[in-house]
Amino acid sequence: MDDDRLLWLRWVLTPGLGLKRSHALLNILTDPAELFVRPERWSLPQNITDCLQQMARLGDQHPVHRQALAQLHWAEQDSQHLISLADPRYPPLLREIPDPPLMLWVKGNADLLRQTQIGVVGSRNATLAARQHAEHLSRELSLAGFVITSGGAAGIDGCAHDGALHGSGETLAVLGCGVDVVYPKTHRSLFERIAKTGALISEHPLGTQPKPGHFPRRNRLISGLSDAIVVVEAAERSGSLITAEHALEQGRDVFALPGDINNPNAAGCHRLIQDGAYLLTGANDVLQVLSPGKTISPARQRVEAVELPPQQQALLALLSSEPQPLDVICHLLGCSAQSLLEPLLELELGGWIQQQPGGYCRL
Repeated sequence: MDDDRLLWLRWVLTPGLGLKRSHALLNILTDPAELFVRPERWSLPQNITDCLQQMARLGDQHPVHRQALAQLHWAEQDSQHLISLADPRYPPLLREIPDPPLMLWVKGNADLLRQTQIGVVGSRNATLAARQHAEHLSRELSLAGFVITSGGAAGIDGCAHDGALHGSGETLAVLGCGVDVVYPKTHRSLFERIAKTGALISEHPLGTQPKPGHFPRRNRLISGLSDAIVVVEAAERSGSLITAEHALEQGRDVFALPGDINNPNAAGCHRLIQDGAYLLTGANDVLQVLSPGKTISPARQRVEAVELPPQQQALLALLSSEPQPLDVICHLLGCSAQSLLEPLLELELGGWIQQQPGGYCRL
């Protein structure tokens, strides 16, 4: 396996080959080792042919080989994986797209790659309501047995991952950089949590820094991995719409959450619905399509709430999706702020509520 992965790494790391040219070569080669045997046979640009000939001549002394070896050593650590296109662990749905990556770098639980996934995507500058919907939907769908897949970005992506972490914990973040690079920087803690119960995934070698061109390409992987895509708040021209378009081309189901008609960030969802996407009102809409007959009980959360202490139940009954300032909560409950700090914190840690700039709101 190590030798096979080393060959694939040498291929992927060869300067100038690129994915499109690589897939054209895979149509005529039966083994990655053939690429480095008499490379002049493959009608490649001269600079690539020269590089391949040099790699064949220098062997393990060539810089590309040393770089490949370093990447292979990374995969010797626990929960760090290199999965080539020929690896039986490669996600079967992703293998079906027109240009699947030749190699995946995975940090975390690689088994999740082959489980049923729902991609949840949306605006980086999402409204509070959209963030809450994304988090709640992702939590419900993860508890229903689906892996939640998103792009690790700010906004809806982060909320989707966070919701899944508060549910089953099984979530995949598809990155536009190496899995050892944190982008955005504010998601360091989130990525650490994802790597423990889910996984970070990339088609880019270790050390690859984020570049604008990486993210549109990353979107095809989110849809390629997923059985369905959920779009929560997206502008007419956005990466989320690109993901949805990839999903439709790949034969995936697309769900869109409607929003305020005056919100430009909802325009993309409205267009998707007009074009035939499923109108999404809750997690059960997804279950009816992917798992007919299976539903999420609306009473489940209320039953769980009964087990909470009376003061926390009173807080939940008072709070809604709109943030309530602490002084207003104190006035309505006839309590001091000091007496509410501990129950509010416990509810927040339990995933029931969230503190926002305008106060506390229920998730």
